[in-house]
Amino acid sequence: MNATAQQEVPSLWEAARQESEGYGFLGNYEQPKWDIPEAIGISCAVSNRFGEDADQGASVSSIEQYIDEASAVIEEGVCSVHIDFTWVTDKDGRRLDQIPPVEAYQMVLEPLRKRYGYDFIADLNVLNGKTFEECMSPAVAGLAEIAPCAPGHPEAFVGPAVRTLFANGVLPALAIHNSGEIELTKRRLIDTGIMTGPVLWGLLFGLPFDIGRTLLSGNCVMDTDDMIRQMMLMIHQIRKLNPEAQILVCAAGRATMYMTTLATMLGLHIRIGTEDTQWKYPNSNEQFTSNIEMLKTAKEIAALHGRRPATANEMRQMLGMQPR
Repeated sequence: MNATAQQEVPSLWEAARQESEGYGFLGNYEQPKWDIPEAIGISCAVSNRFGEDADQGASVSSIEQYIDEASAVIEEGVCSVHIDFTWVTDKDGRRLDQIPPVEAYQMVLEPLRKRYGYDFIADLNVLNGKTFEECMSPAVAGLAEIAPCAPGHPEAFVGPAVRTLFANGVLPALAIHNSGEIELTKRRLIDTGIMTGPVLWGLLFGLPFDIGRTLLSGNCVMDTDDMIRQMMLMIHQIRKLNPEAQILVCAAGRATMYMTTLATMLGLHIRIGTEDTQWKYPNSNEQFTSNIEMLKTAKEIAALHGRRPATANEMRQMLGMQPR
C-alpha cells in the first residue's frame, strides 16, 4: 500500500465518527424480497366427515351434496377438489365407499366436468375397493389427476399403488401423518426406485385416534407450540429428501386454520375443507358451517400474506403435470 492510499484510510475511531455522523438507518441498502411464491394452491376436501351422525362412525351425506359443495368451492377459486367417500353414508343408509369407485366418482365428476371443464384438478381417494384393481380403478379409468397414498399404509399395498399411479399418469400425493412416514417414503418408495417422478407431499397431522398404531396414526398436537415444531420438523425432513418438494398442508383437527396460516406464511400450499376439521379456532367450539365458509377464510389469510389462489393450470405446472 502506497503512502497516498495510507493517508486515505481513516483510523478506527475516525472511521467510527464518520460512520456515526453519516448514519441513515439502512442507507442505500434494500432488503431483498423473501422467497414466498405469490400463487398458493388451495385445495378443498369436501367430504363432510364431521357432519351429522359422524360420532356413530359414519357421516351422512349424498352424491348431490358432494356436487353442490364441490361446485361452490370451484366457483370460489380452488385449484383442486379432493373427493373421498370413506365412512360416508347417504340418507338411505347406503355406504358411498362401498359403491364401485368408478361409478361413485363418475356420479360426482361428470356434472362437475360439464359445468367447469378442467378448471379444477380431480384429487380422488383410491383406497376403497374389494380388490387392489378396484381401489386403483379411478386412476386406471382416467378419472383421477391426483390420488393420495400414505407411505405408512401396508407395504404390500403402498408400493404397487404408487407404481400404478405413475404408470397411469396420476400424481401421487404422499399423505404424511407423522414424521416417521417421511422415512418410510425414503425406504419404501425412493430407495426402491418406485418414486420415478414428481409427487405432492401432503401433511395431514393433528387428528386424534382411538387406538395406538393404526393405518393413519398421527402426531399429537395439543397447542400452537406442538403444531409449529412438528410442521417445521416434517418440512425440514422432506426438504432433505427433495429440496424442490411441493408441500401441501391440510387443515386438520383443532389446529385448523392455524395450520393454514402457518403454511401460507411458509410459502406452502394448503388444503381446507370439512373432511378433516369442523372447528374455526383451536381455542373455541365455534364451527364452520360449510366448505365455502372455510375457503373464504383461507383466501382472506392468503391475501393478508400477499398471496393469491393459483388456478388449476398454474397448480398443474407447479406440480409438473400437463396443463388441461
